Amino acid sequence: YATDPMLIYFTSGTTGHPKMALHNFLYPLGHIVTAHFWHTNTEGGLHFTLSDTGWGKAAWGKLYGQWMSECTVFVYDFDRFDAKDILSKMSQYRIETFCAPPTMYRMMTQEKVSEYDLSALRHCCSAGEPLQPEVSANWMEQTGLGIYEGFGQTELTCCLGTLPGMEIKLGSMGKPMPGYDVFVSDPNGKPCKPGVSGEICIHVGDSPAPGLFSGYFRDEALTKAAWHDGVYHTGDTAYMDEDGYFWYVGRADDIIKSAGYR
Repeated sequence: YATDPMLIYFTSGTTGHPKMALHNFLYPLGHIVTAHFWHTNTEGGLHFTLSDTGWGKAAWGKLYGQWMSECTVFVYDFDRFDAKDILSKMSQYRIETFCAPPTMYRMMTQEKVSEYDLSALRHCCSAGEPLQPEVSANWMEQTGLGIYEGFGQTELTCCLGTLPGMEIKLGSMGKPMPGYDVFVSDPNGKPCKPGVSGEICIHVGDSPAPGLFSGYFRDEALTKAAWHDGVYHTGDTAYMDEDGYFWYVGRADDIIKSAGYR
């Protein structure tokens, strides 16, 4: 059945044991939006996501959505990130679509990107941590391409993002993705007014979006703390502007993000 358990991600903060985020067989379908609409992966394309396989982002950019888009996945194994090496591989193999955490974009923009032939590159995305506006502006200046930011969690697929055709607001995560009813909540569970910070929450209702986790395995109390009254509480905070774009603020718990890792 579609709701049968399929995989478990282990995710933790700085204290306590890792949480086990359980996903069912609808999870891969959620990544059709990630790959086809956000990464713009297409049949016969060549996509490169910078992520090791110990990270949920590997599933975002190396597995389900790309395969269902009939896109070729570029995989390159390295021990330590080297911006020059990555840029040379992107040039050599003519990468068409690319996704990386902001830290890696920052390191690449410190090189002379114009010295590499990235003429095949047509679309760039970023997720994992907030993207600094100056990094995005630098990348645009050197490549002529904007960076389309996205937001999700181990418990989700991409629930916020900037899609082709949308204005890229430097520093913004974008708007709710298809299938996700996302809002900024105040402490009483009411939507915040534009410009007011609150918790990023998702209306679930009777039919959870494909990609939303089933709960924390063997931890009913933790599941109920995060998912109750028809709403999933992400623990991330943000505010929404007058145009409906979300802007990241921080975490409401003990999780620390470093170079895209939790």
